[in-house]
Amino acid sequence: MSGEQDRDLLAAEYVLGSLEGDERREAERLLSVDPAFAHSVSAWQQRLTPLAAQVAPVAPPADLWRRIERGIAPAATVAISPFRRRARFWQATTAGALAIAAALAAFMVLRQPEQTRVALLAPLAGGPPVLMARVERGDGLVVRPTTSIAVPTDKDLELWALPQGETKPRSLGVLPPSGRQLTAQLAPGTQLMVSLEPKGGSPTGQPTGPVLYAGWLTNIEIPRG
Repeated sequence: MSGEQDRDLLAAEYVLGSLEGDERREAERLLSVDPAFAHSVSAWQQRLTPLAAQVAPVAPPADLWRRIERGIAPAATVAISPFRRRARFWQATTAGALAIAAALAAFMVLRQPEQTRVALLAPLAGGPPVLMARVERGDGLVVRPTTSIAVPTDKDLELWALPQGETKPRSLGVLPPSGRQLTAQLAPGTQLMVSLEPKGGSPTGQPTGPVLYAGWLTNIEIPRG
């Protein structure tokens, strides 16, 4: 496996949340110094998070850890290198992903899938998305947080759209931390950004504070409910 492929694998596991210890710290370091790695993380977020959003959480059995501990033979308690552990995990994940993909494909064909546009807005410094934007039927845009967002009392978040080929974003309005539903005509490939502005929004019509979160609208297919 090439170094580039291994980096992409590390980015995928970072998005899946399976890294821990030194591997997670290394991924976080790369996010801050390696633009290619940050782009790979963003790409995996775009691929995986919309699928995860469609899956209802399932609580594991209360005795799961005890059963796992009983099933591990003492002779098997040997150290596994990070690369081997990652390879084993990815093999298992790939097999599961293939099964899920096949099931989703069959389900979507039977349910006549519709296409929608989704953007995952993540911190520019790296990390998981904090906002999901989805274009509803017509020109409706729904922006919802995926985690709690703290905003200073004298500031507001403001949402911006930057279509492909343009250099100046246009404001879509102040964005409460709880999310918002609004009307906007947005094409695939449009970049959405959220900046920190004075109370009431930017006084200039352009971002004046730091851009905190950003993501691109991407077409995905979902089954009709």
